[in-house]
Formats: sequence, structure tokens, C-alpha cells
Amino acid sequence: MTQKIKVMYRNILENSTVTSTDENASFPLYRTYDRDIGKLFKFNSHPANLFIQADQGAVVEYPVSRLIIPVGHTLNGLNLKLQYSHTGAWAGEQTDALSWAQTNALIIDKAFTEFSERYWRLLITSDPAAPPALPELFLTKPYQFVRNVSWGFTSGNRLNVNRLEALSGKVNYIMNGVVRKERGYQLTRILDAQKTEFDTWQSTTEGIRGLYIEDQGAAVYFAEVLTPLLFTAEHEGRWGVTLSILEKI
Repeated sequence: MTQKIKVMYRNILENSTVTSTDENASFPLYRTYDRDIGKLFKFNSHPANLFIQADQGAVVEYPVSRLIIPVGHTLNGLNLKLQYSHTGAWAGEQTDALSWAQTNALIIDKAFTEFSERYWRLLITSDPAAPPALPELFLTKPYQFVRNVSWGFTSGNRLNVNRLEALSGKVNYIMNGVVRKERGYQLTRILDAQKTEFDTWQSTTEGIRGLYIEDQGAAVYFAEVLTPLLFTAEHEGRWGVTLSILEKI
């Protein structure tokens, strides 16, 4: 166990007005915040300075310190910025929270200084060869567990395989899908404040929305919580809870 677990369960795009330079009607913009990382949003054209913008409204509900774009994007080889703005005018008053050249097609996971701003945008400053696509644009902040999980936690992979044994004893295997990470955690001595945060996490995801986990080994992946968070009262003001987590694709 090397670090405390972090969860990222809010995406500001879900409670924002989201716009883009343009969109391919067959790959609509809402896919950037529908929590289905298997479906793509795609721009309709490919000039330089394509963007996706989120306006949180006059009352900013949530600060941001993490950007995640899952595997499936076509941003490899492009130059990108994550910017924020006080007014939404952008020209001359925007600030870069991040600026980078994307060098692979893996998950994009970037942490930065936390800001509470109304307007955010992902800006592609390159001139792409084809309209770029991405499955999700997750702008969030992590919640770090107050305590490490107890020793005895489980950490492994779930196989999606059927084993078929014939009468002769010969075995055939059918692989139905990819291997997924699976974790089982027991937390103890949770104080009321952390329990409240967990309750907020559960009510936000409603048992159906995926969230991002940064686990004890610093692996980051999209996941679901398989069972409700049922808290055991250990003492007045102290609680225990079991987490069963499965990677979601």
C-alpha cells in the first residue's frame, strides 16, 4: 500500500452549459459528459483552435484541479490547453491551467492547481489532420480518503471468460470481454465528516454513474461501486464501510 485512495465523482460539465466549436451530429457533444466512455464525441471539422467550453453559471458550484480524458481519444500528436476565464470573453483574459503536447493515445490524466472559475475550455491549438474525437471530458477534483484502507484488502482482475468442458474432458474457453480491475476495501474509524463525503459521493453517482478511482497503487481508471455504501457504527462518531469496486468499460 503506497498511498491513500482518491475518488473523482463529479464532472462539472454535467451541471454546466456545454458548447463546442462544432459537432458531428452522429457523435454529439453530450457524450463528453454522459459517463459512457465507450461512445465518442467528434468535431465536425478540423481547423486549429477547436474547443469544448463549460459554463458553470454565475454561482460556481465546484472547483477544478484534475482533467481526465479516457482511452479512445484521437488527440495523439496534438497540442492542447485547458484554460479558464472569469468572463467567458477569452481573448486577452484567459489563463492556462494546463498546456501540453499529447504524445500517445493512452488515458490523459493531469493534475493542476485548484481553481474555482465559471468558464473552462479544452482548446486544441494544433491543426488536426482529421476531426478529433474523445469519449469523455472529465473536469473534477479528487477527494482523498482520510485514512488508508485496512490491510487485508483485495486487489486483482476480473476475467470475463466462460469455461466449457466437454464429456471427454477437453476444455474450451470463450473470452467475452476484456480483463477488468477489481478491488475490495474495508475502511474503519471513519469520522462523521468523511461519512458525509461518502454519502455525497453515493447520492451524486446514484449507483449508476461511474467515477474515477486512483487506487492504492496510483492506478487511475473508470469504475463502479458494486454495492451500496452501508456504514457500520463502530463507536459514537466513528464508522466502518466496505467498498467493492469494479473497473467499468
